[in-house]
Amino acid sequence: MYNSFSHPGLAEPRTKEEWRIYLNNRPPERPRMPSYDAYIKLSVDERDDLNDARADYHSALAIVRTPQMRRIHHLIERRMRMNARQTAGARRGIIVDGPPTVGKSTLVKMYAADYEHKLRRRFPEKFADGYELDGVFVDYTPVVYVSIPAQATPKDLSILFADYLGLPDKSGTKQKITKHVLATMQAVGVELVIIDDVHFLDLSLKEGRVVNDHLKYISNHTAATFVYTGVELKKSGLILEGQTSTRASQTAGRNNLCEVKNFGFRTAEEKREWAEVVVALENTLELYRHKPGQLVKLSPYLHDRTGGSICGLSDLLRESAVEAVMSGEEAITRRLMDTIEISEYAEAAYREVKRRQRTSSGTARPAVAAAG
Repeated sequence: MYNSFSHPGLAEPRTKEEWRIYLNNRPPERPRMPSYDAYIKLSVDERDDLNDARADYHSALAIVRTPQMRRIHHLIERRMRMNARQTAGARRGIIVDGPPTVGKSTLVKMYAADYEHKLRRRFPEKFADGYELDGVFVDYTPVVYVSIPAQATPKDLSILFADYLGLPDKSGTKQKITKHVLATMQAVGVELVIIDDVHFLDLSLKEGRVVNDHLKYISNHTAATFVYTGVELKKSGLILEGQTSTRASQTAGRNNLCEVKNFGFRTAEEKREWAEVVVALENTLELYRHKPGQLVKLSPYLHDRTGGSICGLSDLLRESAVEAVMSGEEAITRRLMDTIEISEYAEAAYREVKRRQRTSSGTARPAVAAAG
């Protein structure tokens, strides 16, 4: 009746084929839930199947399109429209910067997926089996997604593009591979290039600056909009020429910096936005004893636990939902969430929050005995 574990998890796409798998992936369907009385009357196997289906569904959980995500999607869309008919030359791009676990990579991949889905709807003939251009078969590839590894060389960067595009010959010099990459990107109609993990370019070192120069060369000769993502790029030297310079880099002159931040929890507006995210995730749960609104009441706790990280919140609620099914508790409570450990990054931040709370509250002074 229920078919769980039928969809393998998705890895970061490294090729256009893997990107298309990501693009066409559909999360598990919401299980059909019988009444609780009917549930407890199911056979052991039937109940096990339903619980596995619920675990599968909860492991995916919905991705919430937050106000911050919508704002940056709007900026990327506007930049792409501005670049669409620009004359030859480097296009202006977007740099998405922020601390770890704020969802930068997910944010830009979702925009790219939305954009390609729109193109597929408008131009299905281009995607059906490719198309012919000037007598040459073209596999239309509007989106390129590349994640930069640590200690990459300029040739490594060109090979990453070649691997993504499916170029069979990656031998020869950096210049030869790059020339083939640029010609292919033009032929297959690349419109959006996402460069993830740009923080791995250590611009305090000569090698990092050389790779960054090579990346600028590729963007200069590609009629596409480039979107860069990374951790604390404002401090990395990508924006300034070197980490201690006060001179803006060429990259800073061509790209807008969009900072992605964790959710705050100080103002009424920040609390409302955080609560909306919690509600959106809570509404996806399929648990028999969980009452709507239970998690909203725990908004301050959830913010403390995750530091306002959307990734941390998703991790905490997904694992808690799986545990609620496995344990039979069928509800996400604070007691249950206290048993769940998410990333060490989030746990360390939560320990610091609790330390500050203990310090600010202090301890009650003992009463002084009256003199006899």
